[in-house]
Amino acid sequence: MLTLRLPHPGTLVAFAILSLVAGGFIALATFDGGTPTLFSIGPYLGRVLAFSIIQATLSTVLSLALGIALALALVRRSFPGRGIVLAALSTTMVMPTIVAVFAVFAVYGRSGWLSEGLAFFGWPGGISIFGYPGILIAHVFLNAPFVARITLDGLNQIPTEHWRLATAFGFTPAQVFRHLDWPVLRAELPGIAGLIFLMCFKSFAIVLALGGGPSRSTLEVAIYEALKIDLDFGRVAWLALIQLAICLSMTVLLHWAFTRPPVGHTIRSLVRRPDAEDRRLKVLDGVVLAIAALFIAPLALSVLTGLPNIADILGTDLLQAFVTSMIIAAAAAAIACLLALALASAARRRRLVLRSPRIAAFYDFLPDTLLAVPPFALTAGLFLLIQRFGDRSSAGLILLPLINGLAAVPFAYRFVAPHLLTVEERYGRVAASLGVTGWAKLNIMDWPVLKRPLAAGFALAMALSFGDFGIIALFGGTELVTLPYLLYERLGAYRLDEASAVGLVIVLVAFLLAHISGRLSHAGD
Repeated sequence: MLTLRLPHPGTLVAFAILSLVAGGFIALATFDGGTPTLFSIGPYLGRVLAFSIIQATLSTVLSLALGIALALALVRRSFPGRGIVLAALSTTMVMPTIVAVFAVFAVYGRSGWLSEGLAFFGWPGGISIFGYPGILIAHVFLNAPFVARITLDGLNQIPTEHWRLATAFGFTPAQVFRHLDWPVLRAELPGIAGLIFLMCFKSFAIVLALGGGPSRSTLEVAIYEALKIDLDFGRVAWLALIQLAICLSMTVLLHWAFTRPPVGHTIRSLVRRPDAEDRRLKVLDGVVLAIAALFIAPLALSVLTGLPNIADILGTDLLQAFVTSMIIAAAAAAIACLLALALASAARRRRLVLRSPRIAAFYDFLPDTLLAVPPFALTAGLFLLIQRFGDRSSAGLILLPLINGLAAVPFAYRFVAPHLLTVEERYGRVAASLGVTGWAKLNIMDWPVLKRPLAAGFALAMALSFGDFGIIALFGGTELVTLPYLLYERLGAYRLDEASAVGLVIVLVAFLLAHISGRLSHAGD
């Protein structure tokens, strides 16, 4: 007698994700408004592609240069306030893009700090930040601290024995870099560079606010304009497919770069680097720290100017936007964690129980592919599906947490998957011999190990969704306002004092959530 077995929840989740993406693109491609050919958008597409690739490449190179130099300076130097610098780097890493836009305006805008300082010294002309200057400043401001933080963590994990041998053999600074620092950088750089390029290539809020016109648009902005202004769903489908192909290729390289055997390490906190006393490096590190401070500190501190203006924004608008943002962020985080848990469980089962590493690799790779999916195109396609089968007035409330949750799945997956593999390797055979499966296995074996990383992933997913200014740009209005949308409205009305206060609230909440995530992820099980 044949018995039917229900598919694994992870298989159902993978099928649902692929169906959502495919359904969204099919809805766009088959919309009855007409589908243009590639030739009809050729010149426009060429300009958009050229700008997207050039600005993403420049942003990546500048972010890597400043971030790596800053990481090397921090790993070699110990000075008062170093802990504050590290905390500032972590804060900048979680700063929402719309807040970074405000920071650029506040410091480098026509009425910003730099313009006022130059005017004080008699500089007659103003400063224009629109186009490449503003976009590059914002991207480097957000990404260079990320590079520095990740690289610094990698450099801090060089084994103690290596430093003792380098000291014993009298390594020069050049030999230290070649034999100790460079292997770490070489291992980390491909993945970091690919991720930064991908984020800058898909940049939306920064390019929308600082691009300065249609000639300075990324594919993401072009998709948004085709949706919001022209309602040309056919052009959206073409642009989305092109972006998906480019980003998916980069995602494959990114996944390959990050998939490497783990390296054992010991803590080297008590071992001094042999190149720390070199005078030339002292000067170089001092210059790098000064440049980083002059570039990052004003942009980061500009948010604090909103503190005196908090009283001006207190009211029902702020409260409603805050509550809406928290509800959407919590729903998105719940979606991200549930999907990540199901996919990680399926990957674990395929890898360790069924011994199918290739199928397990598919489940590992699927979360990363979500980074390549254009969110506006997916949202438009799903909106068309909702319009056919449901109430379009509730589309925003459904799609906002769903799309933000899908975008956060790759990050939540990184918290959950390693712990599931570890607990299966330790206790899986014992559980199988005792017949512990299903919910009992999850409750007895997995949950004690998963609760902290799952909570960490939930907090980080909330932080990412809380400050996101993407899909809300399509659905935001009088009936649906989040804090990032409120900030965008204030910037558009040139009410910079109120915008600074709203930005401060967003940063404080996002930083608190990210701090909780960090504490939980490093806590003992």
